Amino acid sequence: MRRGLAFAVDVVLIGFLSMLIYLAYVEVKASVAGETGIIAQVSRALKEGSGFSIRMEQDENDERIMKYSLLKTLRERISAEEYAKATEMSAQELYHAYEQEFIAAGHKHKFIYVGEAFTFIQEYLITLLYFVFFFRFGGRTPGKRIFRLKVVDLEGKPRLGWYQGFERAHGYVCSGLFASLGFWQVLWHKQGLSMHDKIADTTVIKLPKKKRVKKPEKSAKKRRTA
Repeated sequence: MRRGLAFAVDVVLIGFLSMLIYLAYVEVKASVAGETGIIAQVSRALKEGSGFSIRMEQDENDERIMKYSLLKTLRERISAEEYAKATEMSAQELYHAYEQEFIAAGHKHKFIYVGEAFTFIQEYLITLLYFVFFFRFGGRTPGKRIFRLKVVDLEGKPRLGWYQGFERAHGYVCSGLFASLGFWQVLWHKQGLSMHDKIADTTVIKLPKKKRVKKPEKSAKKRRTA
């Protein structure tokens, strides 16, 4: 349970860091090209009182949900023939083609797309750097630090090597396969090892609580001499 919660905290932090770096990258790129960046698009949508969604360009499931919502709004506002044509459009095309109908229905919306660069930054840059750095220096990510966990070498080395940290970080991909079976292995393995632990020859230990050092009691006040 502790390992799962610690990993969840790390995933949230990685997502936050990745978004910050991606936004910085997009804003610089947009500034050089003279285009509108994501921050400017969000700011404009808020000023106009429009809803907005920040979406991956290739997120088919999100596209399907958004398209269904838009078509539901249009069903009673356009003819059956026009509706049949609308079903062939993407969500973005639908909104631009029938913007007035959506505005009349109180459905203001802006589509803000996140490119493939975000996936690269999150999965191949920040995630690897995050785990490798914390495994190398201290063996404790922020998530593991919160739950008093530490990654250690099975052979008793004082700290993990760079490549060993990379192996463990990359091993998360293997552990995530087949319904995250590699993560669940800790429940039945004799030494409590997951698949990524086996790959990197590591294990996770629970650290004891830090004992509070009692402050020395103040010396009794000297009695006044009569």
